[in-house]
Amino acid sequence: MVQVSVIIPAFNAGRYLTATLRALSLQTMSDFEVIVVDDGSVDDTVQVASQFPDRRVRVYSRSNVGQSAASNFGCSVATGQYVKFVDADDLLNPQHLQLQLASLQSHPRHVACCSWGYFRESTTRFCIRSEIANADYSDPLDWIVDSLSCDEGMMGAWRWLIPRAVWDACGGWNEELSLNNDFDLSIRVLLASSGVRFSAGAVYYYRKGVSGALSGSVSRRSQESAYLTTLLGTRSLLQREDSPRIRRLCADRFQQWVFRFFPEFPDLVLQAEQQIQDLGGSRLQMQGGRLLRFLLPAIGWRNVRRLQVLAQRLGWQKVQRWKQQRRLRQIP
Repeated sequence: MVQVSVIIPAFNAGRYLTATLRALSLQTMSDFEVIVVDDGSVDDTVQVASQFPDRRVRVYSRSNVGQSAASNFGCSVATGQYVKFVDADDLLNPQHLQLQLASLQSHPRHVACCSWGYFRESTTRFCIRSEIANADYSDPLDWIVDSLSCDEGMMGAWRWLIPRAVWDACGGWNEELSLNNDFDLSIRVLLASSGVRFSAGAVYYYRKGVSGALSGSVSRRSQESAYLTTLLGTRSLLQREDSPRIRRLCADRFQQWVFRFFPEFPDLVLQAEQQIQDLGGSRLQMQGGRLLRFLLPAIGWRNVRRLQVLAQRLGWQKVQRWKQQRRLRQIP
């Protein structure tokens, strides 16, 4: 049995996978395995993974069943005492696994958390996000509250090094989910643990601007997944602590998705608004640039969203893509 099993679900990731595997091969600890689960790729993902010159890398190919199912399969064949998820286009710094493992040596039921930040092509001028939740927590619920209310609420499964006992207790990935599936999983992982240990110096490099990334999907199925994962995650939180702070946190999370669902998915808007009402309401305001902040008090967020959708249909998407590319160029 190895110490750490690194699980990489991969779909059409051949362009980036070599760099991801190279970052793992340069880890300062050696007692780990890498399990690449190809999720029905039609590019050279399997070839890249199979030909990578590191005997610790094992490759499995499956039909396209989705990231959640591929990740669960990876865990089912893993032999490590700890589980670590890594996206197929992201990178770890060389000390990452060693530092996360060390932080759990005296805390067998905790999970280890890492620093993170965005990069586009190079990590040489990478900037780590400064977060309130970069700390140790004896109650994992407090970590969730701080992350969602004070920080960006980055709930990526890749943040954690998870002891096998905690992984088994959390129940694994929900295979019904696609978009935002990490939200549900991370909450269940955290609540199955005894606390969080922050691994100072362990850094996760999150690649930004990948074409076709799941996080950018606006399909009906992806939006239904976003609603369901929010519903499941908030239920888990309320089961642990049904309090004003948790209700407010959950209501705000639903409100964030209401802004994204409207006006294309009116049924999801109604469902989310009913959840918000049942939770006691949300005062969360729509976020955006100067034009949005100018229009919001005058015409309300619904009319702002209608204008946004109309502008997209009239070609505003080209302007948005240009602005996005400009922002990406600012990322090292």
